[in-house]
Amino acid sequence: MRDWDSEFADIAGKPPTRFYPGSTRRISRRPVRSQLHSPTGELTRHDHPDRWDSKPQVKPFAGGYREFFGIGDLAKALRRDAVTMRKWEATGVIPKATYVISGKTANGNRRLYTRDQIEAIVRIAEEEGLFDGDPRGIRLSDTRFTERVKEAFEQLRHKEAA
Repeated sequence: MRDWDSEFADIAGKPPTRFYPGSTRRISRRPVRSQLHSPTGELTRHDHPDRWDSKPQVKPFAGGYREFFGIGDLAKALRRDAVTMRKWEATGVIPKATYVISGKTANGNRRLYTRDQIEAIVRIAEEEGLFDGDPRGIRLSDTRFTERVKEAFEQLRHKEAA
């Protein structure tokens, strides 16, 4: 069967319209928000879709734009579940999210973290050995993870205030 849309698009010199499989809904070719122009004027795209930072939420902040990441991204970076991150936050293992936006659903508010915050937590987790071996066999109380993360968050807060 001939693909008339593709043939007409070739004649017109435009890319063919694509549809989702088994649907009449067109696939959008507009850039998603994370691919829009960054404050530096260049497109922000990431090579690996499985990385924790592959889909930042770009939001207006202090007269410019800033990348934020959700608690799921933090969990992916630490190789844990989002439920674990919420529990760690509730029990004080990690500090409460510095940035919170009201949720659009009944699930509540959205916790947002900056790239610097997540990178600091991951660096501290690596240094404290949280990525070594079976995660169920590591006791956070035997490490300085919580203290160091709180110190890092405090330093980042002072750095932003300056």
